[in-house]
Amino acid sequence: MPNFDIIAFDLDGTIYASPVHPVMSPRVEATLRAAHDAGIVTAVASGRPTGVLGSHVKNLDFIDWHITVNGAMVSDARTGDIISERPIPKDSAIAAIEAVKQACGDAYNGWNLFAYGAAHFERIVVERSRQAAERAAALGRESFSFVDSALADGSDIRIMDSILDAIDVLPGGIDKLSVRFDSKDILDQACTALNTYEGAPLEIAHVGPKEVEITLAGVGKGSALAQLCEHLDIDERRSVAFGDSGNDVTFAQSACTFVAMGNATPEVKEIADDIAPSVKEDGVAVWLEQHLGL
Repeated sequence: MPNFDIIAFDLDGTIYASPVHPVMSPRVEATLRAAHDAGIVTAVASGRPTGVLGSHVKNLDFIDWHITVNGAMVSDARTGDIISERPIPKDSAIAAIEAVKQACGDAYNGWNLFAYGAAHFERIVVERSRQAAERAAALGRESFSFVDSALADGSDIRIMDSILDAIDVLPGGIDKLSVRFDSKDILDQACTALNTYEGAPLEIAHVGPKEVEITLAGVGKGSALAQLCEHLDIDERRSVAFGDSGNDVTFAQSACTFVAMGNATPEVKEIADDIAPSVKEDGVAVWLEQHLGL
């Protein structure tokens, strides 16, 4: 009998070794397929919305569930039926953005919003990404623009001039916000503003030294996995989750076995139940092979 009834896995930095080539390695794909064939439920657990998971993952027939936008949405991978959605109320999203902008003053703050399965990127964020890719290419390094790559893959990405204008035309709440800064000091000021603003309580995930992702308080991949286990009548203690970044830490707050990747940040490794080899070493496959006998 398998040790686990459900496997949840992050994508970027956990399954995808490089954002330039967002595909599973053959070994990871074969191992997850074998687990699924053995009766284990599989679930993507990503910060991406459903419309930006990528054609590769969407075409894999052994994936059962999508936990997306840091757990704000849980949906059936085949039918698209949503079993849970926990968005930030529209008025609170606007208040949070305005609080950050006031705290930042003239300092750069570039926004993305995720709602209704799509990703919306502020034009300035896209332009900066393209400029960084051009500088990398000029130095002979791997160059990459996430927006351009995702658009080429058919992802549902939209470019906006102003996040507040974009929210204004949305019919309802926002699943996730993300914002980037030019310095950690400005990020810290923004987080202080988010912790004291007048609106619905928020969850703040640090996904880089100068970037945070924002969801409704209590929303995270860990709580979403718990919801999915309840929906499927699976003992949460018989679930395992893999991740590498700040938006994966809520797995450690759940009853699942949380496995950090070898390339995870020190903060993530510290709270994990176990550590797998790095994503470049097919860490998810290695760990599952060892613990499930696949």
